[in-house]
Amino acid sequence: MILTGATMLAGQVRLSGFDIREEGRDFVITWQSELEEDVRQFEIQRKTPFSNDQFVRIHEAAAHGPNRAYGYRDSQVFKSGSDQVDYQLEVVYMNGVREVLKSQSMNYTTTAVRRTWGSLKAMFQ
Repeated sequence: MILTGATMLAGQVRLSGFDIREEGRDFVITWQSELEEDVRQFEIQRKTPFSNDQFVRIHEAAAHGPNRAYGYRDSQVFKSGSDQVDYQLEVVYMNGVREVLKSQSMNYTTTAVRRTWGSLKAMFQ
């Protein structure tokens, strides 16, 4: 009974959209909610082999209210041809409770691999 009461105090979020797409060298994450109750912020987290397969927070977005678009362009991914990157969208409610709303995996394209190799070479020149 206590757990149910604590869960009810957390608030609610209902997404109307969530998308991750590759644009050139970056991944673009967009989402929109149709319901936001007692939401402090949203967080984008990323997991790669370079993060020891742990999710790391890469972006925070303050809550704007329902029916408004949110987005983040991730241009800091170190890419390798056989790797994948996992993203998750987490909501933080006013009382500090956290909830993962969505998660999605992305694979790298050969274009992304060429960009990364070029970026790595440039770092050591």
